Amino acid sequence: MRFNAFSLYDYVIFNFQLTMLKLILSMISWLKNMHYCVIFLVFLTNTAIYAEEPTGDHLTLVCYNIRQDTDSDKGPKDWGSRKGVVSDYLLEKNASIIGLQEVRHNQLIDLQKALPDHRSLGVGREDGKKRGEYSPVFYNHKEWILDPKENGTFWLSDTPTIANSRSWGNHHTRICTWARFIAKGDPEKKTAVYIYNTHWDHQSQPARVKSALLMIEKIKSRKHKDTPYILMGDLNATLKNPAVKSLLANEFLKDHGENKYRSSSMWKPDLVPGLRIDHIFTSPNFEKADFEVESNPANKDWSGSDHHPVVLRIKE
Repeated sequence: MRFNAFSLYDYVIFNFQLTMLKLILSMISWLKNMHYCVIFLVFLTNTAIYAEEPTGDHLTLVCYNIRQDTDSDKGPKDWGSRKGVVSDYLLEKNASIIGLQEVRHNQLIDLQKALPDHRSLGVGREDGKKRGEYSPVFYNHKEWILDPKENGTFWLSDTPTIANSRSWGNHHTRICTWARFIAKGDPEKKTAVYIYNTHWDHQSQPARVKSALLMIEKIKSRKHKDTPYILMGDLNATLKNPAVKSLLANEFLKDHGENKYRSSSMWKPDLVPGLRIDHIFTSPNFEKADFEVESNPANKDWSGSDHHPVVLRIKE
């Protein structure tokens, strides 16, 4: 009998599953304790899962400056015209963790409605509540549990706990939203990750340098030292900027991307060779990961934002 590759794979899996079923039935006949029977069934189910083809990405993250909703943006730039483009992209990606920048409160509500599998955290930068831009983190609540004691927002200033504070020559207030997430289905709560999502100043280089130092300080002072960490955001700085270099120094953070495309879209859908200012960096223990700058076009002439989304896929 001749098999093509696909039918041969199906044949092997079918026989494997049939063998497992026979084994289950025979074991049930002598397993009198239902507790052990359930454990055995779960073990065999997991074994069957791992016998299948690789499941792909272990963790997918999206970082996206969606451009704030402002009266100065008209036509295709207006949020009402492009919110479907942004939300559809995020819905299709179904990333485990999403870090956004330049999100106004009405935009946050729109995205909360559009992403039913996700929950969000974050506050407006001007009052620590709803005023001004958010840098929210969305997480898939079917995969992750928010650590109730390890999350919050800090301001990029000499007084990071004071809302709307700024210190380093930046005209706009800047923030970082952070949290520790624990994987569901892990009763011992050992599978977890810290996320830091931020938006640095676009004008003041001293502010960017000080922001980097504050990021390093905050990450190092995290409560659970053994939990890995990921920093994402619109840093308004390329890999060549001294502020970004300080993050990557001594392998404190790791960049997984080739510096091929510019992440500021200028509202155009095409990817253009250049330097990116939107990043996703990880702690060095994440060894296998793929980074990409992606396009999210509204049509052939316009992009969904003045930034392209960037994506990191961490492998098993």
